[in-house]
Amino acid sequence: MRTPNSGSIPERLTVASRGSRLALTQTMLVVDDLRAAHPGLEVEVLEVSTTGDKDQRPFSAISGKGLFTTEVERALLDGRADLAVHSAKDLTAELAPGCRIGCVPPRATRSDVVVGGTGDDAMDRLRGLPPGSSVGTSSMRRRAQLAEVRRDVAAVEFRGNLDTRLEKVNKGVVQAAILAAAGMERLGVGIDEAMILDPQWWVPAPGQGVLAVEIMEDRTDVATLLAPLNDRAAEIELNAERAFSARLEGGCSVPLGCTAVLDGSTIVLSGYLGALDGRAIRESLSGSVEQGVEMGVELAEAILVSGGEQILSEIEARTPPVVEQP
Repeated sequence: MRTPNSGSIPERLTVASRGSRLALTQTMLVVDDLRAAHPGLEVEVLEVSTTGDKDQRPFSAISGKGLFTTEVERALLDGRADLAVHSAKDLTAELAPGCRIGCVPPRATRSDVVVGGTGDDAMDRLRGLPPGSSVGTSSMRRRAQLAEVRRDVAAVEFRGNLDTRLEKVNKGVVQAAILAAAGMERLGVGIDEAMILDPQWWVPAPGQGVLAVEIMEDRTDVATLLAPLNDRAAEIELNAERAFSARLEGGCSVPLGCTAVLDGSTIVLSGYLGALDGRAIRESLSGSVEQGVEMGVELAEAILVSGGEQILSEIEARTPPVVEQP
């Protein structure tokens, strides 16, 4: 529980987390690393129910941002927790006043994967689906990317835990599903059945595969404890991707993607903005690591100039149709 920052290192921490199986698994990765870095440190987990957990409507039908993070962040603000663990792709572009990202652990696989279908690679699986097939995904970005590849298949709303979604594929409720590799890896479920989509073309969500540990800005004591867990490469990539998303005001209803890849002293950014009618804009940039955030903004600007302004205006003007969950 939060106490005034005296500068001394706390002996006990409370970590806020969503209560889903995946969220708790991810949180325990951070907790275990904290305990390993600081033997004797007591850490407890506070489970928080979020709007996105309670409201099972399609994301496009739920207004607002931070569907999976706002209530977890609130546990920091009201002093119930010392830190909060999020999937970075769920974070809003602007954190609550007084909050900051205090640590970015090493990144898991950033790519989306295809489960179901047949073929030698992920795109073959999508291209080989019979016309009229159902493909499960809860993401507007994935729906738009799918429309670019196959206008003759139906993207269906696909929420629920990972086991439930994989079972729907295995039982033929949907013929295929598009999921995040990172969640499958961290849960150790279904990854052997999956085939990876090339992230340079099938661009993942900003922050996909990254965990972000949020703290209050004044908690230098907690920041000190988190320092050994921070992965500089993941932090640099995340900052660039979040800058891209912030410029485009990306939320659950905006089909955008961005991935930054650190290669020595160079960072390569790939950006995507799509529409449900199959239109897509892709741009890429590369430059020095020190320019990562500026490049994220520059990449977003390039997409806006290439037709992104019109797509965003259309998204703002109407709510896209959603096929109900099977």
